[in-house]
Amino acid sequence: MVLLVLSASAFSFCLATIIMAPIGKRLDIKEKRLSVFVNKKEEVYNELDVSFYKRFIAPLIIKLSEYISKRSKNKNKKSKSVVLEKNLRLAGIRLPVDEYVFLKNVLTAPILLITVFAVMVISIDDILKFFIFLAGTVLWILSPRYYLAARITKRQTSIKYQQPEVLDLLCVSIEAGLGFDGALFKISEKMDGVLIDELMLLYREIQMGKGRRDALKDFAECSNLPEVRNFASAIIQADKLGIPIKRILTVQSEQLRTTRKQAAQEKGMKSPIKMMLPMVIFIFPVIFIILLGPIVIQLIEQFGA
Repeated sequence: MVLLVLSASAFSFCLATIIMAPIGKRLDIKEKRLSVFVNKKEEVYNELDVSFYKRFIAPLIIKLSEYISKRSKNKNKKSKSVVLEKNLRLAGIRLPVDEYVFLKNVLTAPILLITVFAVMVISIDDILKFFIFLAGTVLWILSPRYYLAARITKRQTSIKYQQPEVLDLLCVSIEAGLGFDGALFKISEKMDGVLIDELMLLYREIQMGKGRRDALKDFAECSNLPEVRNFASAIIQADKLGIPIKRILTVQSEQLRTTRKQAAQEKGMKSPIKMMLPMVIFIFPVIFIILLGPIVIQLIEQFGA
């Protein structure tokens, strides 16, 4: 009897889930579409609605960084700040340069402090202390740069591999009758990723009144990939000359897929050469031992006797 009740309950639950699934999907799509216009663009009217970091910590960091920057202003620092600002844009870190530098120094300071403390406390030779201090200093200097470079590489790789699918979906949306702005909004419902976030930023800038050409120029700065820059310049040229965007997207998508295929073939052709060194070092000696080992043992036994 208990088994019958459990099976009937499970059957009823599955049947209700199957019947209500289409309604739930429609409600989810409706809520997602409304959230783009309502939740993401909702303005904050109360200071208490802002996070603790933005209310207290961020202003303090900005004031301290501005004070430090006023103390040490020169031309080299300005050029370095321009380069760092570009790298932060490529890495997707949306922080001012001074704030990033301050946070970097605060977060990496324990590495240097621990190194100095270890050198002062541990009783070892002076040469070893010097090497420990040198290693800690190098780690303190290079770890933020390595983190930023790794983040840039990961982000650019994600953009590169996602771009053909995004262009295909843009082309399909434009063929269906949507404009370029509407197609940008449409792909945000279907896909997620780094490139989608940048395209949504482009969409919001256009909706806020920024010129499409200026917004596309800023969008091209999100990546150092030539494919992204070619896409932005092609859309700008199409907007100037009145060329249909659909053809441009189709051609660029095909070119990107061809380029990806050629890159994969190139890596495949390079793999035998790259495998040669590990085979010579690790595999061939083992094969020689297996083949020549018994012969060497027999020769030792015969001549040793």
